Amino acid sequence: MSALDWDILRFTERYYERIWGGHKLRALYGKPVPENVRIGEAWLISDHPGDESVIAEGPFAGRTLQDLLAADAQALLGATARPTPSGRFPLLLKLLDSAESLSVQVHPDDDCAKRLGEPDVGKTEMWHVLQADPGSELICGLDPAVGREAFAHAVSGGSVETLLNRFPVQAGTSVFVAAGTVHAIGGGIVLAEIQQNSDLTYRIYDWGRLGSDGKPRELHLEKALEAIHFGSPHGGEAAPLACHAEDGAERTVLAACRQFAADHIACRGCYKRDTRGDSFHILLAKSGPLAVDVGQKTHTIDVAQAVLIPGQHEHYRVEGLGEFLDYYVPDLELDIIQLL
Repeated sequence: MSALDWDILRFTERYYERIWGGHKLRALYGKPVPENVRIGEAWLISDHPGDESVIAEGPFAGRTLQDLLAADAQALLGATARPTPSGRFPLLLKLLDSAESLSVQVHPDDDCAKRLGEPDVGKTEMWHVLQADPGSELICGLDPAVGREAFAHAVSGGSVETLLNRFPVQAGTSVFVAAGTVHAIGGGIVLAEIQQNSDLTYRIYDWGRLGSDGKPRELHLEKALEAIHFGSPHGGEAAPLACHAEDGAERTVLAACRQFAADHIACRGCYKRDTRGDSFHILLAKSGPLAVDVGQKTHTIDVAQAVLIPGQHEHYRVEGLGEFLDYYVPDLELDIIQLL
């Protein structure tokens, strides 16, 4: 498998039924899912064990993302992006459709996951709302004055809802959810979630809901108490970090951390990005169609479709009228700070 032959990669999406899921992925975006099944998640790009994305077309159709990583990690990831400690692709991209609220939960950071003996790394993530019903809310964080003992008492006493930081959302809202932050996605929302390649979730509170077996779903309070970063400022809608306008496009940095960055691009004809070959780039279309190329074959993406540009490419170009999200592992100095 020659790295010189790697073009833009498109993957077969994986769909997952969830008790809180809905039908909007089919209704809004034409995803090929059954009408009578509550699909809560579409995994667009994943290298999580057992849920590896499969290349949908081209000379490597049928190969997994893990196959490409094993063949030439630097060509896939870029010069500076790195795999997880277990040799996996570092990020995972999902669409979520929440007809009902997800559980109140927390994800551990890398150190906590290791300390608890978990098989995955920690999980920092970012949400970008694609559609929201009127009155929809997200939950992110606690009052910084709430400590471990008070929080545990509220959970056991059934009053934890009073401690949660809620805020209304609409299409276009972005929320950065650092590992260790208590959070939940409310009902009536479709969002894109970029995250570390981890499936670690510690469920704290589930609204009195019963699972598909008629029993309450398992909670993980002791692990959650170890994972929560008590005293941290509560979260909310992320303010754009930087904006850069040029002929044909406007780039807005929505969030950035050492694990990933997320840019919003409004393309008004043509957008060119010099990546320096440092990192792969995952493009997710919000509207379109948009034509994407790296000097080889042109690939078209439409709303709610994603492609992966291997890190070996030092630039990419998008043509069309529409908006898309660009996820990558940043050089914080070159990609973010110099724009401020």
